[in-house]
Amino acid sequence: MDILDLNDMDQITETIWLGNLNSALNINNLKKEGIKKILTISDSPPKINDENSFFIKKMIKISDFPNRNIIKYFGKCLNFMDGEEKILVHCKIGTSRSATIVIAYLIWKQKMKYDDAYNFVKIKRKRIGPNSGFKEQLKIFENLLIKNDYDLNKIDFNNIERCGNSEFFVPLNK
Repeated sequence: MDILDLNDMDQITETIWLGNLNSALNINNLKKEGIKKILTISDSPPKINDENSFFIKKMIKISDFPNRNIIKYFGKCLNFMDGEEKILVHCKIGTSRSATIVIAYLIWKQKMKYDDAYNFVKIKRKRIGPNSGFKEQLKIFENLLIKNDYDLNKIDFNNIERCGNSEFFVPLNK
């Protein structure tokens, strides 16, 4: 299968699909699956031909490099994903940025450990591969959730910054 296959999305949970850019552009397939929301994690917005505004869309602009601070978007993304509506979470190829967000959701909502959430998603979508910096941020996020009783509202996502020359981010002390 071509890495940018038009139907390249995998169902992760009852309401979450993980895919690539082309899966977000395949309006007929999205409607067939009952998807109502599209979360784009990319450095450039896709041109989704949705003239009737059938979908609720959110765009998070971030590139796929280990030194990018993706954790600061977790609150916005996870709150957007939460609910009964079916959602497609995608980036360009559907392996790193979007997989990171889906794994973060499972760590939060299902109270999974990082390794368990990663393996759960990997079983459903074989070619996931968050970059090394995103993996580190997922582990930090898991620890933040445990310390805050899994309450997203207790985490100050605007107060998480790059730590020195490392490729991961830690919360700043106030």
